[in-house]
Amino acid sequence: MVHESESMEDGEGPIVDDKSRVFMKASKLALFDGQLSNGEKRILTKLAHSLRLGEEVPKRVYDAIVSDEETSIIGEEISESEMRLVYGQVLEVMLIHTDRSDDVLSLIEYLRRIFGISESEHRAIARSLDRQLEEIVHRTFIDEFRMRLNDSVDRMSEIFDSVKILTKKEQDR
Repeated sequence: MVHESESMEDGEGPIVDDKSRVFMKASKLALFDGQLSNGEKRILTKLAHSLRLGEEVPKRVYDAIVSDEETSIIGEEISESEMRLVYGQVLEVMLIHTDRSDDVLSLIEYLRRIFGISESEHRAIARSLDRQLEEIVHRTFIDEFRMRLNDSVDRMSEIFDSVKILTKKEQDR
């Protein structure tokens, strides 16, 4: 059964609580321009791993997107606490391992929306990442990470409107 909760956080789109559909929707957004950047590949790889999808799921999702059979994608339910954990793990990968392009930031922002994570929750997750890294990472890297984090939060706010439009278009279908 496909679950897309109609409850909305901060007035945004429906929360998606099916692991495979979360991955499918994120993949579809990443493929929107017809290509995957290295950053988008890293994000999708981490997303699949964090969602604990089986090895066959990403290929099945890609095949469903290409063949326009997306309704065939149904997976395990994901709890709210898992959504926050997955979001934090993907956000960490974005901050440390990707180029933070607009495409990557749009993908992160989209995940935030379909997980129903509010701006205040996003900032709390980012602060938690900051505290965790402070315990294990060299001071120079922490300063760079904080600059990236602040820059990314600012840029993600700018991208919000375009993702909101895409979410609205999806709801109208």
